[in-house]
Amino acid sequence: MPSNSGTVYVGNNSSNNFKSERGTTFPKKELEKLNELEKKARIILFEAQSQRPMFSKYRDEITICLNRVTITRGGKYSGDEYPMPIENITSARVFRRFRFATLEIDTFGIVKPDPIGNMKVDDARLARRYILALIECKKANIDLSGMKVESIREKLKNIGMVRYTTYEKKYHEL
Repeated sequence: MPSNSGTVYVGNNSSNNFKSERGTTFPKKELEKLNELEKKARIILFEAQSQRPMFSKYRDEITICLNRVTITRGGKYSGDEYPMPIENITSARVFRRFRFATLEIDTFGIVKPDPIGNMKVDDARLARRYILALIECKKANIDLSGMKVESIREKLKNIGMVRYTTYEKKYHEL
Protein backbone atom coordinates (compact mmCIF):
# COMPACT_ATOMS: atom_id res chain seq x y z
CA MET A 1 0.00 0.00 0.00
CA PRO A 2 1.50 3.37 -0.96
CA SER A 3 2.35 5.71 1.85
CA ASN A 4 1.46 9.37 2.03
CA SER A 5 4.74 10.38 3.62
CA GLY A 6 6.98 13.10 2.28
CA THR A 7 7.13 16.85 2.17
CA VAL A 8 5.49 19.03 -0.43
CA TYR A 9 6.55 22.64 -0.92
CA VAL A 10 4.05 24.66 -2.91
CA GLY A 11 3.94 28.42 -3.41
CA ASN A 12 5.56 31.08 -1.27
CA ASN A 13 5.03 32.29 2.28
CA SER A 14 2.46 35.01 1.64
CA SER A 15 -0.68 35.70 3.68
CA ASN A 16 -2.84 33.93 1.07
CA ASN A 17 -1.40 30.55 2.05
CA PHE A 18 -2.65 27.92 4.45
CA LYS A 19 -0.50 25.81 6.73
CA SER A 20 -0.88 22.07 6.23
CA GLU A 21 -0.64 19.45 8.94
CA ARG A 22 3.06 18.97 8.19
CA GLY A 23 3.86 22.66 8.41
CA THR A 24 4.14 23.28 4.66
CA THR A 25 2.20 26.07 2.97
CA PHE A 26 -0.50 25.69 0.35
CA PRO A 27 -1.72 28.74 -1.64
CA LYS A 28 -5.32 29.78 -1.01
CA LYS A 29 -6.06 30.01 -4.74
CA GLU A 30 -4.86 26.43 -5.29
CA LEU A 31 -6.88 25.22 -2.32
CA GLU A 32 -10.02 26.78 -3.80
CA LYS A 33 -9.33 25.06 -7.15
CA LEU A 34 -8.83 21.76 -5.35
CA ASN A 35 -12.09 22.14 -3.43
CA GLU A 36 -13.95 22.98 -6.66
CA LEU A 37 -12.53 19.89 -8.37
CA GLU A 38 -13.57 17.74 -5.41
CA LYS A 39 -17.09 19.17 -5.58
CA LYS A 40 -17.33 18.35 -9.32
CA ALA A 41 -16.11 14.80 -8.76
CA ARG A 42 -18.86 14.09 -6.22
CA ILE A 43 -21.72 14.97 -8.57
CA ILE A 44 -22.98 11.86 -10.34
CA LEU A 45 -25.29 12.82 -13.18
CA PHE A 46 -26.19 9.38 -14.45
CA GLU A 47 -25.59 5.71 -13.74
CA ALA A 48 -26.82 2.74 -15.75
CA GLN A 49 -26.11 -0.97 -16.00
CA SER A 50 -26.29 -3.21 -18.99
CA GLN A 51 -28.78 -6.03 -18.87
CA ARG A 52 -27.32 -9.41 -18.06
CA PRO A 53 -26.22 -11.07 -21.27
CA MET A 54 -27.34 -14.64 -21.84
CA PHE A 55 -25.30 -17.19 -19.85
CA SER A 56 -23.56 -14.53 -17.74
CA LYS A 57 -24.15 -13.07 -14.29
CA TYR A 58 -22.03 -9.97 -14.82
CA ARG A 59 -23.06 -6.54 -16.01
CA ASP A 60 -21.22 -3.53 -17.33
CA GLU A 61 -21.91 -0.15 -15.78
CA ILE A 62 -21.48 3.44 -16.91
CA THR A 63 -21.19 6.38 -14.52
CA ILE A 64 -21.25 9.95 -15.79
CA CYS A 65 -19.91 12.79 -13.64
CA LEU A 66 -19.27 16.43 -14.53
CA ASN A 67 -15.61 15.83 -15.35
CA ARG A 68 -15.38 12.17 -16.39
CA VAL A 69 -17.15 9.07 -17.64
CA THR A 70 -16.31 5.74 -16.02
CA ILE A 71 -17.06 2.35 -17.55
CA THR A 72 -16.92 -0.59 -15.15
CA ARG A 73 -16.67 -4.09 -16.58
CA GLY A 74 -17.87 -6.92 -14.37
CA GLY A 75 -16.21 -10.31 -14.21
CA LYS A 76 -16.20 -13.49 -12.18
CA TYR A 77 -13.07 -12.77 -10.19
CA SER A 78 -12.32 -9.20 -11.17
CA GLY A 79 -13.72 -5.93 -12.38
CA ASP A 80 -12.08 -3.36 -14.62
CA GLU A 81 -12.69 0.37 -14.50
CA TYR A 82 -12.02 2.75 -17.39
CA PRO A 83 -12.24 6.38 -16.29
CA MET A 84 -12.16 8.85 -19.19
CA PRO A 85 -11.91 12.62 -18.77
CA ILE A 86 -14.52 14.55 -20.75
CA GLU A 87 -11.66 16.35 -22.54
CA ASN A 88 -10.63 13.06 -24.17
CA ILE A 89 -14.08 12.06 -25.45
CA THR A 90 -15.00 13.12 -28.98
CA SER A 91 -18.46 11.58 -29.40
CA ALA A 92 -20.91 8.92 -28.34
CA ARG A 93 -23.17 6.78 -30.53
CA VAL A 94 -26.05 4.43 -29.88
CA PHE A 95 -26.77 1.34 -31.97
CA ARG A 96 -30.23 -0.08 -31.40
CA ARG A 97 -31.14 -3.74 -31.89
CA PHE A 98 -34.58 -5.02 -30.98
CA ARG A 99 -35.07 -4.33 -27.25
CA PHE A 100 -31.46 -3.45 -26.41
CA ALA A 101 -28.87 -0.89 -27.45
CA THR A 102 -25.11 -0.58 -27.59
CA LEU A 103 -23.34 2.60 -26.48
CA GLU A 104 -20.04 3.34 -28.19
CA ILE A 105 -17.78 6.14 -26.99
CA ASP A 106 -15.09 7.60 -29.27
CA THR A 107 -11.95 9.05 -27.69
CA PHE A 108 -8.60 10.58 -28.56
CA GLY A 109 -5.39 10.45 -26.56
CA ILE A 110 -6.55 7.42 -24.58
CA VAL A 111 -7.51 3.87 -25.48
CA LYS A 112 -11.02 3.65 -26.89
CA PRO A 113 -13.21 1.55 -24.58
CA ASP A 114 -15.16 -1.44 -25.81
CA PRO A 115 -18.82 -0.64 -26.47
CA ILE A 116 -21.31 -1.26 -23.68
CA GLY A 117 -23.86 -3.72 -25.02
CA ASN A 118 -27.22 -4.97 -23.80
CA MET A 119 -28.28 -1.61 -22.40
CA LYS A 120 -31.86 -0.47 -22.18
CA VAL A 121 -32.51 1.79 -25.18
CA ASP A 122 -33.58 4.75 -23.03
CA ASP A 123 -30.51 4.39 -20.77
CA ALA A 124 -28.15 4.32 -23.77
CA ARG A 125 -29.80 7.36 -25.35
CA LEU A 126 -29.75 9.32 -22.11
CA ALA A 127 -26.08 8.49 -21.51
CA ARG A 128 -25.28 9.65 -25.05
CA ARG A 129 -27.16 12.92 -24.48
CA TYR A 130 -25.31 13.63 -21.25
CA ILE A 131 -21.92 12.83 -22.80
CA LEU A 132 -22.50 14.98 -25.89
CA ALA A 133 -23.75 17.87 -23.76
CA LEU A 134 -20.76 17.66 -21.40
CA ILE A 135 -18.43 17.74 -24.42
CA GLU A 136 -20.14 20.91 -25.67
CA CYS A 137 -20.00 22.52 -22.22
CA LYS A 138 -16.31 21.70 -21.91
CA LYS A 139 -15.60 23.23 -25.34
CA ALA A 140 -17.45 26.41 -24.31
CA ASN A 141 -15.67 26.52 -20.90
CA ILE A 142 -18.97 26.40 -19.00
CA ASP A 143 -18.71 25.52 -15.31
CA LEU A 144 -21.81 23.62 -14.18
CA SER A 145 -20.72 22.93 -10.61
CA GLY A 146 -22.62 25.89 -9.14
CA MET A 147 -26.03 24.59 -10.23
CA LYS A 148 -28.30 22.04 -8.58
CA VAL A 149 -28.01 18.49 -9.91
CA GLU A 150 -31.61 18.40 -11.18
CA SER A 151 -31.06 21.63 -13.13
CA ILE A 152 -27.81 20.32 -14.58
CA ARG A 153 -29.52 17.14 -15.75
CA GLU A 154 -32.36 19.04 -17.40
CA LYS A 155 -30.01 21.46 -19.19
CA LEU A 156 -27.75 18.64 -20.38
CA LYS A 157 -30.72 16.65 -21.71
CA ASN A 158 -31.71 19.62 -23.85
CA ILE A 159 -28.16 20.44 -24.98
CA GLY A 160 -27.37 16.82 -25.87
CA MET A 161 -30.52 16.22 -27.90
CA VAL A 162 -29.58 14.83 -31.31
CA ARG A 163 -32.81 13.76 -32.94
CA TYR A 164 -35.63 15.81 -34.36
CA THR A 165 -38.54 13.83 -35.78
CA THR A 166 -39.78 15.64 -38.86
CA TYR A 167 -42.97 13.69 -39.39
CA GLU A 168 -44.25 14.67 -35.93
CA LYS A 169 -42.52 18.08 -35.96
CA LYS A 170 -41.31 17.75 -32.39
CA TYR A 171 -38.20 16.73 -30.53
CA HIS A 172 -37.75 13.11 -29.52
CA GLU A 173 -38.89 12.83 -25.92
CA LEU A 174 -36.98 10.70 -23.48
